[in-house]
Amino acid sequence: MKMTTESQVNGSSFRIADRAEEVRRDQARLEQLLNDRAGYLVMWRGMNLFSAKSGGSPLLRSRTDVADIFAAVFLGLRLDGTGLFAINLNGPDSEEAALSAIGLTPAGAGFVHLREFQGSLSPAERDLLLYARALIYWHDQEKFCGRCGAPTVFEEAGHMRGCTQCGLKHFPRSDPATIMLVHRAGHCLLGRQPSWPENIYSTLAGFVEAGESVEEAVAREVKEESGIEIRNLRYFGSQPWPFPQSLMLGYFAEAATTEIVCGRELADVRWFNVEETRQLLERLSKRFPHLNTIARRLIRSWLEWQS
Repeated sequence: MKMTTESQVNGSSFRIADRAEEVRRDQARLEQLLNDRAGYLVMWRGMNLFSAKSGGSPLLRSRTDVADIFAAVFLGLRLDGTGLFAINLNGPDSEEAALSAIGLTPAGAGFVHLREFQGSLSPAERDLLLYARALIYWHDQEKFCGRCGAPTVFEEAGHMRGCTQCGLKHFPRSDPATIMLVHRAGHCLLGRQPSWPENIYSTLAGFVEAGESVEEAVAREVKEESGIEIRNLRYFGSQPWPFPQSLMLGYFAEAATTEIVCGRELADVRWFNVEETRQLLERLSKRFPHLNTIARRLIRSWLEWQS
């Protein structure tokens, strides 16, 4: 079956069945995949390709639409054994030029920041776009060696960069970050960052510091941001969040104290009762609806306990 270059309404076109780590070092196999029925996910200036600026579908391109595959990042294999790749358009100075480079025009497609996208995504589409964005961002940031400053080069199908001077190998990294819903009887603790819209609150969150366990980071962040002491920490789940390169580790925690002291990084933090939380979840559902954030999942799960 020949892959269409139009909007991929079938989410299976974006579904990775196997990341196939062994293929990354098999140049013959990579060349076969690159010249077969591969799908190419194209990015430009940190933005993903969609069939329209608002409410469109994510697009994959075919080999005939992509001129330069030298730096194609291998993402994995689909169920039918064909490859999925990500490509970053570094050269074009305008969106129109970027679209033209892959055989499209502004009338039929556009590049959109994933968090600003207004349409819907299947789980497979969402996971692939997040995966591609994480690797493309990493390549943009690792063009020079952190040890000696020399240029680095693309290796292992985009999953490693090697220093041209000292030989140091650089690998993609995800920064661990905690995100937690603190609760007490009939209430949960939510905060608002200064840059957020009015009436938008969410779970508390923060990065894990050097030499710190995740459990210690949860307790420290909650204390710093709200003054609340916690107990009975329980793991919920995780979510990759490549904005820029985090892995969010979600937890529930019981409040051991109730008096709030708002930290300097937040505009406000307070206790929400069940009805207030339901109303807030409706507002949050309109923010990044296509990403199904772990913050929303934490809040939704807590509300289910209350019913």
